[in-house]
Amino acid sequence: MKKVLLFGMALACAALLACLSACGQKRALKVKDFTLKTTKLYYNSFDEAGSLDLYFSKATGNIPYVDLVTSLNKLFDNEVYSVQKGGADYTVVRMENGASVKIDPKNKDIIFSDYDLFKKRPGAAALLDIVSRDDIIRHCEEVAFDTRGAPIIVHYGTFLIDIAIDKSVALLPLQTFSDIFLAGNFGGVLLYKGDERFYVEDAWVLFKGFCELTEFGKQFYSADSAQLDKELAGFNLRELALNLQLNYGLKELRGIDKFSDWLEARDLAERLASTDSNEVDLAVKEICYQYFGDIHSTFEAHSPFSKIDIDKEKKENEGIQPSPSYRRINQSIENAMAMRSSFYPDGVPGIQRIGDTVYVTFDHFLGNGRDYFEAPLTDEEWDAIFYDYPSSGIDTYGLIHAANEVIQEDSKIRNVVVDISCNTGGSVDAEVFTACWLLGLANLQIQSGVTGCQSASSYLADVNFDGEFSPKDNVRDRRLFCVVSDITFSCGNLLASTLKESGKATLIGSKTGGGGCSVYSTSTAIGTFFKTSSHFRFSAEKNGMFKDIDDGVSPDYKLTELRSFYNRSDKNGLTAFIKKLY
Repeated sequence: MKKVLLFGMALACAALLACLSACGQKRALKVKDFTLKTTKLYYNSFDEAGSLDLYFSKATGNIPYVDLVTSLNKLFDNEVYSVQKGGADYTVVRMENGASVKIDPKNKDIIFSDYDLFKKRPGAAALLDIVSRDDIIRHCEEVAFDTRGAPIIVHYGTFLIDIAIDKSVALLPLQTFSDIFLAGNFGGVLLYKGDERFYVEDAWVLFKGFCELTEFGKQFYSADSAQLDKELAGFNLRELALNLQLNYGLKELRGIDKFSDWLEARDLAERLASTDSNEVDLAVKEICYQYFGDIHSTFEAHSPFSKIDIDKEKKENEGIQPSPSYRRINQSIENAMAMRSSFYPDGVPGIQRIGDTVYVTFDHFLGNGRDYFEAPLTDEEWDAIFYDYPSSGIDTYGLIHAANEVIQEDSKIRNVVVDISCNTGGSVDAEVFTACWLLGLANLQIQSGVTGCQSASSYLADVNFDGEFSPKDNVRDRRLFCVVSDITFSCGNLLASTLKESGKATLIGSKTGGGGCSVYSTSTAIGTFFKTSSHFRFSAEKNGMFKDIDDGVSPDYKLTELRSFYNRSDKNGLTAFIKKLY
């Protein structure tokens, strides 16, 4: 099979070349050049503390390095990776499946025998199975399907990144380890600040509400702001270019060949290599909102090195020109919310019954990891679902469980309408759970934007939380409808595609807003957090071919007036329209 060569072309980015000059490195790094420093390691909170070794050298300044195999085994809590040393090369093998990665220091290549297999999530039924819950979602291994992707070569030398190898040790920068080996299947970001190291799954662990820090967040932002040294600042640019080149899922659709050139052409490279972390933060904001310009791409949190000035930040934000599509989608959201509020001034109910029709409405796929076997819905939560679900704080699993109970108890309910017209996405697990409730067996097709690997996974859900997977867990025997709009994005778009592909549900509304990739949380090397589209591309499958769904899904029946989406009750409303369809 032909290898895919990533980043193999010569550098054209002037800012990156300037970084090389600033480094002044005249020889390859050696392990003996590094000093070991054992640091505290926090996993998303102070409740999960440990330690991990970092390495520093005079040549690399404040850039922390880690040992590859030690870090992999430490993070995943078992000895599943081992080293095979041969000549100057260094090879790590994942023992459970034989996939390997070889580091060739002479050519500055990282060579994956099977990138997707090496990074396959533990417990996954298929190579690109990204659904993590296995208690109320069953991964049907007997029908999982994979088409292997091509082996890949990451030419890290293109980005002026050095890796030191000696015997059984391979030291690589902490952020490089995070971007190549954690991003995607495993998720999470590793960051170093002072004497502590943080494993942050998502920026949400730093905050509780708008701009209010958690205790974990307070520690993360506890240091005084400081100017970055030139070595770390230059590395910040180079590593971000590598990160986006490898992990961003829409490169081809946007016509991006090399991110180094793309950043340079937009006058972003020099700013991303600034010793002022506030300038880096602002440049990342512009990438997300002005240049990527979709709902997937969001600025999540400042670097811990930055000085936060709320008034100054407001002025900076006002100076960012969001893309036309970003402005359009936000205007659509504002219009839809206003129209829906005119029909539901006290809040939209999560579950609403009108005659023999039940509407289930939710704006996000929320999955908070709640164990419903141990903590079932309370009476107060049941009431909240029926009166103002978006304000209830209950996740999608709880809502779908409640809706299923209402419908299963009454055979007179014939129509089930899922309203995701204001749904901008969320948890893939929660989306799959919802699709299983509607269809029984739900399918998820994903194609890798890195290797071309294609995976098809199938799932069942225990919707009534009785520990079994049975017909009582789905409503596929009812007439199924789904209300969609141009706001329906990401996992909302995925559900619309899954339902359309199944042929068992009728889509009503307007064409969905697209969003054909899963989201990945990431950061720069100095800890500026952001989210954007990953290389996992959701796909529809027909005649053995995968086609991405980023362009959106067209409805079976189009609604031309916005009020038609939310006017459910009167004689010319949505419910009456639905009844005319059968």
